[in-house]
Amino acid sequence: MTRVSTFSTIVCVVGFHHARGPEIEAWFGVDDGQDPAADNDWTYLPFMALSDGAHASTEDFSYFTLRRNATDSEPATSVFGISCTRQMDSNELLKRPPDVTRSTVQKAVVAIAGSPQSFGQLREKLSVVTGAWFAQR
Repeated sequence: MTRVSTFSTIVCVVGFHHARGPEIEAWFGVDDGQDPAADNDWTYLPFMALSDGAHASTEDFSYFTLRRNATDSEPATSVFGISCTRQMDSNELLKRPPDVTRSTVQKAVVAIAGSPQSFGQLREKLSVVTGAWFAQR
């Protein structure tokens, strides 16, 4: 019998900090104060989402899997991630925070889903969302 995943798609934003490296900046689609990365030991999620070499292109995509821990109602299972990474010249920022010390700013918008079946459509949507995010500068 095939189990249908009840995992609801969640989204996070990963940024590159010049001193700490890739780190999760925000979660969307989760309860306030919840951190799925901490709850599931997704230590390497920021590194998978904002892959090495992302600085070589304006837009890039990464695909990866993560292990979701068992809950009271569901066993441990794999979930699937897709990230859209963009970068821009930090001189183009309208409000440049003091901790932006590099010439470019890199961020990834990441979707984590229970199934990879809709990743074609999700890829297009992530590209639009990430582009709009960066257009705000």
